Amino acid sequence: MSRKLNWVKEAFSREISLMQDGQVVGGMHRNGFSRDVDAFLNNVQLRFDVMGFLVQSVNIHDINANNQIIGTIEFSFGKRAELKLNNGSNYLWKRHNVLMREWDMIRENADGSPEKEIVNYDLTRRFFEEQGDITVDENGETKSVEVIILTGLFIRNYFQRRRRMAAVAAAGVASR
Repeated sequence: MSRKLNWVKEAFSREISLMQDGQVVGGMHRNGFSRDVDAFLNNVQLRFDVMGFLVQSVNIHDINANNQIIGTIEFSFGKRAELKLNNGSNYLWKRHNVLMREWDMIRENADGSPEKEIVNYDLTRRFFEEQGDITVDENGETKSVEVIILTGLFIRNYFQRRRRMAAVAAAGVASR
């Protein structure tokens, strides 16, 4: 059984809305002066705590569990990221193309090999706002599916922000 969600990010906004059947069920917000992101989906409330300067990692805090760290995101060379939950589950973030118009969260086996796509994301429209669809494979096997959904969207936006910052820095150097 699969579940469909939609996401929308208005132009120049630091907010993302998550909807199911036209109703807002979640969202993400980043303050202007912080790299951290607050997110919620249904009854799950998270804070993505970005740490480090050049090599960054992210602690994921469960707001409903007294701000306890429930997992981490580790970034590798290039556009690669891995979600490691404290319950022992690992998920690989995988993009399908350079423009990041489609990406997945894939559960990994104990040996690190990909096992199964859990969440698929795509960018369906990009004009004054970005919009996309999220398809969630729900076979009752994954208890942390809300965390996985939010993390996959967070990682894509993390890479988009890094790409924009690099473009601004390159433009500044080129104008000198």
